[in-house]
Amino acid sequence: MTRETTYTLYVNLSASQVRKRLKGHGFGVRRVEATDRNQAAITHTATGGHLRQLQALFADVLSSTTQRAVGTPVENLKNLGATSAAWLREIGVHSRSDLEEIGPIQAYRLTKQKFPAIGHEFLWALAAALSDRYVGELSAEEKASLRAEVDG
Repeated sequence: MTRETTYTLYVNLSASQVRKRLKGHGFGVRRVEATDRNQAAITHTATGGHLRQLQALFADVLSSTTQRAVGTPVENLKNLGATSAAWLREIGVHSRSDLEEIGPIQAYRLTKQKFPAIGHEFLWALAAALSDRYVGELSAEEKASLRAEVDG
């Protein structure tokens, strides 16, 4: 008896969200388990076209064959919830490393272009999240500096 080869696909969604997306699809999925908050591992046997279809189901969120590559989902950062994370995904920011790469100023500007109603509180939330602080921990000077950089 031969043992089938299984593979793992890591995604930045909760295990329950992954299961909902997979409902009605096979793709050789053997198991879905939580690996961290808002992260799950999909154990599967999919290859070729089925693998591409499986990956396509998660094209809007960061996915990879290694957990390290998917990084920390933005919704796991302080101050950023589901709505903020959805806005950030719209501009291609899925993880902490994505946000670090473009920085809070550029992330705010790009998000503001798509969602004009957002205010400076979102900018402050982004900056505080990258320093692992809550917005209330930012000084008035830090907030003024961020505002000046964006508005200037």
